[in-house]
Amino acid sequence: MEHELTFQKIKQQVELPELLSHFGYTLKKGEHLGRGKWHVFEGDDTLVVFKGRGGDWMYFNAQDESDKGSVIDWMKNRVSSGRIAGIAQPPGRNLWQAVNDHFRAYLNLPEAQRPRLNLPPIAETAPGEKFHSIFTRDCRPLEDSTYLEGRGISQVTLRHPQFVGRILNHRHTVQRAGLPPKTFVNTAFPAYHEGRVVGLELKGAGFKGQAPESQFSRSLWLSRLPEGRPTTVLVVSESALDTLSYAQLHPEESALYASTAGTLTQNKIFELQRLLREEQIPAIRAAFDNDTQGHHFDTRLLAGLASDQNPMKAVREHEHQLTVEIVAPQPAGVQALTRQLQAYNEQTSQQFRQANGAPGTPATSPTLRDELIHSQKVDAHTYQFHLPMSPAALQAFNQAAIRTLAFGHRVEIVKSQGKDWNQDLKQDQLQQVVQRELGGGHRDGVNEVKERTRFTRRLG
Repeated sequence: MEHELTFQKIKQQVELPELLSHFGYTLKKGEHLGRGKWHVFEGDDTLVVFKGRGGDWMYFNAQDESDKGSVIDWMKNRVSSGRIAGIAQPPGRNLWQAVNDHFRAYLNLPEAQRPRLNLPPIAETAPGEKFHSIFTRDCRPLEDSTYLEGRGISQVTLRHPQFVGRILNHRHTVQRAGLPPKTFVNTAFPAYHEGRVVGLELKGAGFKGQAPESQFSRSLWLSRLPEGRPTTVLVVSESALDTLSYAQLHPEESALYASTAGTLTQNKIFELQRLLREEQIPAIRAAFDNDTQGHHFDTRLLAGLASDQNPMKAVREHEHQLTVEIVAPQPAGVQALTRQLQAYNEQTSQQFRQANGAPGTPATSPTLRDELIHSQKVDAHTYQFHLPMSPAALQAFNQAAIRTLAFGHRVEIVKSQGKDWNQDLKQDQLQQVVQRELGGGHRDGVNEVKERTRFTRRLG
């Protein structure tokens, strides 16, 4: 039966090197390869295969940094791309059903048709082990701050004890035939996991990426802990640039700053929880972007930090809807949450009717229904909230959850006026320039710039 083949069983039963051999990959051999640490397979692309934490086979594509993960990820990426003959998504089957189908077909092959490889032993690889030589060889203390200053980050911010040593320069030399070598200097933000550098986020003029071998699924970029005082709040943003911008706009000597490098995985939330617990930080402040993804990250963070009194998790995440489930043996908090969300629905319905010129008509429009937050009681103590994937609905849920539910730490949410904190920083600097040029008595000019900015944001 289909449901009996779980992803965990697939990981246990399918050896990634043998699966690659079955689909035409060949093992590359040579003294320069990572003896005892990883294997290199060549086929439609070049894959580095190694053992991750826990002993599962993992891989990354040397030609496509987005193509990496477990044996499940390898199959999913081939089904969705169609890059290998014989691996496709049949009509009437969704992506994950097709992935399951292909694994089932492989496991059902007669024994004689299943490849068997005699590979040298390979050791489990800790996150960042292969990366560390790249970090120590190619990184230098921050000297070239051209990129950061071009984005409005001041030398005062960069020299603050919270950030000294946490921003580096990464040198990358390119040698092309017949031409002298050319060295590029990028800004590098080290990613930390349990106090160890395991990756580099790289930024430069017209360039962004990550150093080879970086491990970002469970790591964070971090400032230094405050000197000579307890840490009162952990401020987390989507990028190091936004974190620096926020710190420059809202300096706080007792804060620890973090960024998630554009993603918020469950492992990153575990790392945030570890920091809160081990550094005894009483509060966390979510400073994610002011867009749908930023509000979505707020919701996921709240779910990860919910107290045992009302555990919360995202059970379904679709393009247009997020379903959050809360278990609450004592229903008072969930009941208060529901009342506040009903108020949001009533306000949204009224605005919809006014905008459509029919304030007295019933709220039966499918368009309106898609904008409302719906809830249901699943069993005696379990409740589900179906949230439209829109900034307004997500923000309403997040703010109501903070007010009504219990969390392991105090949780705050702050939003930039524009899309992100760097945009706010540059706008603030523009206003300062205008005020300086017009003189302190010319407030009308400054107000005009602010008004134009608000109008531009509304149009954007």
